[in-house]
Amino acid sequence: MLAAAYIFLSTLLPVVLLALRDIPVVNGCTTASGAGEKIYMKILLPVAFLAVLIFTCMPNPGGNLIFGYVSDFPSGSLLLPVGIATLASVVLTLRISRFPAIQFAFVGSLFGLKSAYGSGPGWTESSACIISWIAAPLLCGVLAAGIYKLTVALVKGNSTHFIILESRLLKFSTVAALLLVVAYAFNNSLVFNCLPIAEYGPGLRAAAMTAGVAITGVLLSFRRASAHRYTVADSDLDVESESILPVLLSMALVLALFCAGFLRRIGLCATPLPAGLLFIAALTGVSLARDRALVEGESIARCAFSAVLSPLLGAMFCYSLCRIIDGDLMNTLLVLGLAGIITAVVLFLQWQSRKKLQTQFISAREQQVYNARKSLSALEVKAEMTEKDLIGKLEFKRKELVDFAVGVSDQKRFMEKFYEDLKSVRYMSDGKDKDAGLDRLLSTLRERMYFSREMNDFYARTEVLHKDFNMRLSEAYPNLTENEKKLANLLRQGFSSKYIASLMNITPKSAEINRYRLRAKLGLKRSDNLVQFIKSI
Repeated sequence: MLAAAYIFLSTLLPVVLLALRDIPVVNGCTTASGAGEKIYMKILLPVAFLAVLIFTCMPNPGGNLIFGYVSDFPSGSLLLPVGIATLASVVLTLRISRFPAIQFAFVGSLFGLKSAYGSGPGWTESSACIISWIAAPLLCGVLAAGIYKLTVALVKGNSTHFIILESRLLKFSTVAALLLVVAYAFNNSLVFNCLPIAEYGPGLRAAAMTAGVAITGVLLSFRRASAHRYTVADSDLDVESESILPVLLSMALVLALFCAGFLRRIGLCATPLPAGLLFIAALTGVSLARDRALVEGESIARCAFSAVLSPLLGAMFCYSLCRIIDGDLMNTLLVLGLAGIITAVVLFLQWQSRKKLQTQFISAREQQVYNARKSLSALEVKAEMTEKDLIGKLEFKRKELVDFAVGVSDQKRFMEKFYEDLKSVRYMSDGKDKDAGLDRLLSTLRERMYFSREMNDFYARTEVLHKDFNMRLSEAYPNLTENEKKLANLLRQGFSSKYIASLMNITPKSAEINRYRLRAKLGLKRSDNLVQFIKSI
């Protein structure tokens, strides 16, 4: 019973890590495709996952997954260092990348255990693992790029309506999501059933232990894993359907391929693969195919560095723990010293990353403060200019009212004086004096009809209101006369030739002639609109 508890706990530690960090990547991909939101898929996917795990515990070809790892393993409490070493390795590498290579750390821990209590892994076995770990993400990226190119070519060459195409892509994505879950469960069954099979052998007891560990691990990590799943779905895979389908298919194909036993013939091996590493590789492949990045270069480098470091740390931690249990302190100190150096490097890199991030944050905040101050200063200047403009307009309106009142008063005085003069001429008895008085009054009235003072005031105000226009007109056409400038101002304000003739005290025919001369000086053709041209100056 005690041995079973140790086996359960040793297996649970890496499984919880998978449920927290690796399985959510698979769930996030299915969620982003839309397949994971269907009711039947919510039931089918976990059932298929658990069924595959149980199947690989039985005496069948699924045993290929654990080809040489379970031979000559000690049983009972000595298996606990595998789980502890995997946990320690993942905790450290999580400081480098948010997609840790949990499977690599687990396999490295198994190698460390074999080195401590057996002959250790041979060069053939170790090199096959290393080559497989390098080949898998490269193959995944190439497959993702090829599938993306093929998908885009089929979509572009199809005249079917967009909604129907999206529906078809969703169906393909649903099938790909199911394949991905099955392939992931089959590929990673080593982590779930290696220790139970090492203790009990293939059969029902190992299957029951594996199922219990899987269910317990998922339940313990469900809440935090859900948050990570939606981060993958809503942030990393916030792209079109043509990009999601290649990610699902490429990951499923690579996971399925690295479950096959024939890989040993070509120098590779059936090995568990991290979904996070394959996910980054697939995104990189799609990014290269579409010439637009879906993942940052720094994330790729961090994920690769984490994948390299994970098995090394797992092997050293597990070997050290086993030597501590056996009382071999010298070898333990050497291994722990090396592990401490690696840990220090990891912590230093994390400190540098945090410092860089903090510097970027401070720099961004300073830029925000600068932009806010700049905007505030611009608003203050604009408000001040607006205030001055309003004050100027108010002063101009006030002056207009004063001038209007003065004009009315002046007109009244003129009319009163003209009335008295006309009245006195009426009562003159001498005809010559009466004719002379009437001629004088007519002359006075004609002078008044010219509105010379009012017109001068009108032109003065026009120049003030259209100061910029007058300045641009004078700079562009310095050869214009004052009358031509006045004509241009009147045309700009929309006056017709009839009103212009009245305001300039000329005949309508003269107004038309002046317009023709102005067109000539402005260099306009017969087809050009004079008023529109003047308004465009």
